[in-house]
Amino acid sequence: MDAVTRRLLVLASLGVRLLKYTACLVFLVNLRSWPLSWHFRVFSPLIALRLRLHLLRLRLLFKPRHVKQRAKAQWLAALSPVGKSPFDVTVAWKGWASPDDCDYNLHLSNSCYAKSLDSARLAHVLKCFPTFFRAGGWMPLGGTHYTFLREIPILARYEIRVRIVSWDNKWLFLVAHYVTKSKPSKTQKRATKQPAAEHRLPPTPPEHDARAQQAPVPLLHTPATPLLLTSGTPEDAATPVRATPDAKPDAHAVAVAAALRMHADPDDDVTLHCVAVSEVCFKVGRITVPPALVLTCDGMCDARAAAAGSGSSDGAGGEGDDAAAGEGFSHARPPPFWAEVKRLRGSELELGGLRAFYAGGWREVGAREDGGEDGGARWWEAALGGEVEARRRAGMAVVGALKTGMDGMEVGARGK
Repeated sequence: MDAVTRRLLVLASLGVRLLKYTACLVFLVNLRSWPLSWHFRVFSPLIALRLRLHLLRLRLLFKPRHVKQRAKAQWLAALSPVGKSPFDVTVAWKGWASPDDCDYNLHLSNSCYAKSLDSARLAHVLKCFPTFFRAGGWMPLGGTHYTFLREIPILARYEIRVRIVSWDNKWLFLVAHYVTKSKPSKTQKRATKQPAAEHRLPPTPPEHDARAQQAPVPLLHTPATPLLLTSGTPEDAATPVRATPDAKPDAHAVAVAAALRMHADPDDDVTLHCVAVSEVCFKVGRITVPPALVLTCDGMCDARAAAAGSGSSDGAGGEGDDAAAGEGFSHARPPPFWAEVKRLRGSELELGGLRAFYAGGWREVGAREDGGEDGGARWWEAALGGEVEARRRAGMAVVGALKTGMDGMEVGARGK
């Protein structure tokens, strides 16, 4: 009897130990879903900026006060992307499809696309508009639209590449591409071994898959070939047709993609999984700030347009001509309108003047009809002309139609 009791106690202890290890494993697997883990991932770029600022203060700990203030002002001013085009700033946020982010089909869940985009979007806006946030601004999200092209498998590493695609008087539109990098080692070897005429068969649809018929839950897959809408009459457009590998893209889509420069770098071998379009606006309190003003107050511009607007500035014409010739603008060679921005930003340590300008002072610029000192063209709009304006219009041809359609759906829903 004692031997049996000892064996039962040993089995019980082993069972308790197994449960402990299983519980620890479950907690570790779901590490990214722990409380405050999402907040840490989202605000990690802001935390990194704060740490860099504190390190600067430590280096200047024994310096005079005026030296500290000058160094801090220079560090804050260097955060602005002076001289860059709004369309040339791309932020790549790296992540991976962890088990707690995947669904029962063992690929990234649809809800996790939005969760990851929060981190990538904040990293992008912090890089593009650091001064706006320092002036007390905030950016509400108006909506996000997703197009899923191909699933991201579990444990796969992926990137979210965020950049500006267009803007109007109120909304700024961001496009995010979810991509994974291909493995050229195995893929290229298989491509060289296979004949040129051989093609890989597309994945079996769930309705013809025997595994799907026996599954206790429905298997959800992204179609291998996307659905395209016909460009004929409205009756034809209501009937979707499936694209084939040999089908030629629509001419309008090719023109828009060329204008937006949305194609990938030929040297960058990636697979596109999802495209997301977000619309955000800029607020100071309850007042909406035009996106063009926010862009130029952080130094973004079109080099040729900004140089063309420098003709009336004394001594700035040669500098603008050099930038237009290809040298571009930068902190060392600022655009002509940067003098007005520096007047608004002041010492960089206190942005009260810029905040007041954001909060409504910009409305007075160009409002007078007598052409006085406060009149004339709005410099922030002139600085974003030329090629930037052409690409902005091309982007609005895409995202503007998307927003118009969603607004129509909202009106229709409220009408019911």
